[in-house]
Amino acid sequence: MKLFELDEQFYLPKKYMGKETKNSGLTKNNPRKWTEKEIEWALNLKDKGFKNKDIAKFLYRELVSVSIKMKRLSKKNGVTYNDPHREDKYLHNDLFLEQIKPKIVLDLFSGAKSYYEGKVDELYTNDIDERFNTYYSEKAEKLVCKLYYENAKFDLIDIDPFGSAFDCFDLCIKMAKKGLIITLGEMGHKRWKRLDFVRRHYGIKKLEDFRSKKIVDEIIKIGERNKKKLVPVFLNDYRHISRVYFKIEQIKITEQWD
Repeated sequence: MKLFELDEQFYLPKKYMGKETKNSGLTKNNPRKWTEKEIEWALNLKDKGFKNKDIAKFLYRELVSVSIKMKRLSKKNGVTYNDPHREDKYLHNDLFLEQIKPKIVLDLFSGAKSYYEGKVDELYTNDIDERFNTYYSEKAEKLVCKLYYENAKFDLIDIDPFGSAFDCFDLCIKMAKKGLIITLGEMGHKRWKRLDFVRRHYGIKKLEDFRSKKIVDEIIKIGERNKKKLVPVFLNDYRHISRVYFKIEQIKITEQWD
């Protein structure tokens, strides 16, 4: 797969771009206001390991504009803009690892550096961007199909996508033995009052029903169809995303005969 094809998913949707303002003569182009959605997009790209040069390209901005913005965010209240979410995420990762004690882990959307490095016996990382030094460099949906075909098993699978990874859930549930962690990027649709995706995948038809608990309940049903009991240990709601930690138990099916 060519690099420009991989890049497409990272470009900021035009509808999230702010309005251009009058050029004061200090910049080449008309300055563009930063929107909250664009800031979140930039920080997500940063978390994935992209440099400011790449982020500028994906946001259709000049490098200097992105560099200044990221620096300002890093100084906000003495911490980075996204630090509270990141610190809480890593804290619950630690707590969950202590509970299930996995030895073999698949980090399906690891980015440039996986949290699990040095914490487990066997770590298999993946990111679609071939510029990252990961064990696999595949589209997640394609990789899980391949791994399932090869009868691969993991104590823990972490699904932390840029958006939703619904199409990976079923096979990951099949392959995970002790635990499954899923970041629900689709929660970001709620802010924009978008129900199309969650209506199709989770049966959510009204905005008031658009809650992480409802999505988790539907994922639990996928587990039941695979004869696995997904027990939520932690469900954390952050700014436009949620993250759920499932402990996995095998469901024993007993047939009843009249």
